[in-house]
Amino acid sequence: MSPESAERNFHDLDTDGDGFLTRYDYMALAQRRLTQTGVPAETPEGEAVVDAYLNAWDVHARALDTDRDGRISLSEYIGSFETLVLTGTLDKVLEPICRATFDAADRDGDGRITAAEFRSVWSRAGTDLTAAFGRADADGDGLISYEEYARARHGLLIDPC
Repeated sequence: MSPESAERNFHDLDTDGDGFLTRYDYMALAQRRLTQTGVPAETPEGEAVVDAYLNAWDVHARALDTDRDGRISLSEYIGSFETLVLTGTLDKVLEPICRATFDAADRDGDGRITAAEFRSVWSRAGTDLTAAFGRADADGDGLISYEEYARARHGLLIDPC
């Protein structure tokens, strides 16, 4: 876990670019995922995505907002992110997000996502999606299982690259 990966994650979460993470940013991320996958917010899948992101906000706010001003600064995030990783809190927050976004992307409900479905939920700027899909597809079957997807999402957060 490097400060660079924590900083990169912070900027990925800061949807409005104001230098702080707020509940708004997490809601905007949920909405972005719903728009990308074409899943309406009022469906069970859509509600799961929104709930997962808002749960992430609640956990992050409790753990990272050290001055309790209702927002998380870059320095608060970087200073506490390693603790989230080491205590397993990151995994507890990430699992519902992974499950909800995977299920939203898995439009045919077969428990695997195709390269096209993968593109609807993998949105880090500057990412070669073909290469990212290939790395995530650990067994090389041309499809990504939930386990492969969850491993790839976790790696994206803690990988210094």
